[in-house]
Amino acid sequence: MELSPRRRRMLKHVVEEYVATAVPVSSDIIVRRYEPTLSSATVRNELAQLEELGLISHPHTSAGRVPTDAGYRFFVEHLMASEVPTPGEQRTIRHQFHQVEPDVDRWAHLASSVLANAVRTAAVVTPLTSSRARVRRVGLLRVQDTVALVTVVLHSGAVRQHIVHLDTPSERDDLDCIGNKLTDVLDGRTATAVTTLAEGLGGAERQAALAVARILEQADRQTFEGVYYEGLGHVLSQPEFTYSQKAVPLVQVLERSQMVGKLLSEALHVSGVQVVIGAEHPIEEMRETSAVLA
Repeated sequence: MELSPRRRRMLKHVVEEYVATAVPVSSDIIVRRYEPTLSSATVRNELAQLEELGLISHPHTSAGRVPTDAGYRFFVEHLMASEVPTPGEQRTIRHQFHQVEPDVDRWAHLASSVLANAVRTAAVVTPLTSSRARVRRVGLLRVQDTVALVTVVLHSGAVRQHIVHLDTPSERDDLDCIGNKLTDVLDGRTATAVTTLAEGLGGAERQAALAVARILEQADRQTFEGVYYEGLGHVLSQPEFTYSQKAVPLVQVLERSQMVGKLLSEALHVSGVQVVIGAEHPIEEMRETSAVLA
C-alpha cells in the first residue's frame, strides 16, 4: 500500500497520539500539536482517506480516530523509527549482567527486568531453548482392538507417548506398518508440518499422525515452562489500562506459563524480530495488545 508523504504523517500522528493518550485523535488535536500550517478541514479529509483504506477507524461515540490493526502494521513496517540504546545504557546493561553468576536461569530473570525497565512495559523472557520438537521415530503398540499407544522419539532423544482411539480395529502387524510408514514420512518434521501431512492420509494412519502432531505441540509448549516476566507495573500505568479492566486478561495470560509458551513458540517460526498485532495473536486474551517476539 502506497501513501502520500502527508498521509503517512497523518497516520503517524494518529498512532503516536493514541498510544500516548488512549484517547481518539481529532483533527483539531493534529493541527494544534503536529500540523499548525494545515487547516482542520484538510486534516479531516486526509483522515477520511486513511479511514477508507482501513488504516484508522472512527468510533461512533467520538469525533476522533483510532488506529486499526492494519494501521499499526503499516506504522511498524514503514513509519516507526528504530532506536538503539545509548552507549551509557549499553554499559549499564553489561555491568548488570557481569554482576550476576553466569547461570542461564539467572540471566533470563535479569534480562526480563532489564528489558521491562528499558521499554517501560511488560517483558517476558525464557531461557535459551533448542528449535521446535521434531520426529525421529514413530511406533504404535496395540492396546485393544481400537486403541493404540503412539510412541514418538524426538530428535532431542526425548520419548513421548499418546493414546489414540482408532475408528476401526487394527492388528499388531498393521500398526507396525503404520509406524514404519510414519517414521519414513515424518522424520525431521515439526508439529505444523505433521498436521499438514496428516490431512493427506486416511484411516488409522491419519489418526496416528494427528496424535504425533499433538505430542510435538505438547513438547513445544513444555519447552517454555521456565518463563520469567517483569514490568506489570509499567503495563498498569499505561493510559488505556488506568481506569478499566482491560489489563486483567493480559495479567492472567502472563501468570500462566502454558499460555505464554504458546505465544513465545510463535517466535520459533521466523528468525529475527516479529511483531504480533491485535487479532494476529494466537491467544484471544491478548488481541487488545501487541507483542514483539525475538
